[in-house]
Amino acid sequence: MGATPGNPRRRKAVRSTEILAAAREVFSVKPYEAASISEIAARADCVEGTIYTYFRNKRELFDAVLADFYDRLIEDIGPRFESIRGTRDRLSFLIARHLQISVDAPGVSLMIVRESRGQSLYFGSKLHALNRSYSRFILRTLTEGVERGELRADLDTAMARDLLFGGLEHWVWNELGRGRTIEPSVAADAMVGMLLDGWRARSEREDDIGALRQRLDRLESKVMATGSKR
Repeated sequence: MGATPGNPRRRKAVRSTEILAAAREVFSVKPYEAASISEIAARADCVEGTIYTYFRNKRELFDAVLADFYDRLIEDIGPRFESIRGTRDRLSFLIARHLQISVDAPGVSLMIVRESRGQSLYFGSKLHALNRSYSRFILRTLTEGVERGELRADLDTAMARDLLFGGLEHWVWNELGRGRTIEPSVAADAMVGMLLDGWRARSEREDDIGALRQRLDRLESKVMATGSKR
């Protein structure tokens, strides 16, 4: 790989990006313990010593790969999340986006699962901090849903968050393990329906009330739309 002329700082940033990309490829297919710096260096087309000029050790490189992935993910979710109103729509968006990770980057998903399950010191680790930052979207959605009266007042939001992510992980790997295709938006809508509507069979009276509420909501939307045009 030939040297790139120009600003040395820019070249250094490019080389760091190349090393991160190579490390991501290796860590995606091999557990942390089995991955080697020499293999990462070979993929990045550099010598091992070059990697150590950017990262002190394999753990720091691994954490940098995770941070880069989560930073991009959070940056992508943030603006769209802020533009969505309502608990149901926000949950549908967040769950669909989470499922999309397993479609677009299954190797990274597996890397995260391995690390969170296999590391005895997960709590307090870099991955733990990144997961907390990422899961704040769900926690905020649940908290604000309670405040608006869209969710039950006694909802344990932390427990609900953990049950949601744990359930998603189990469902995703069951589907992928069986070779099934995941459709994130379809699955998200079904899951949110279960979460918000419950599994209990409704009576005919409840169905009638639900239908009436939907008609009232549509009527209210039309009235507000007409008023805004005046």
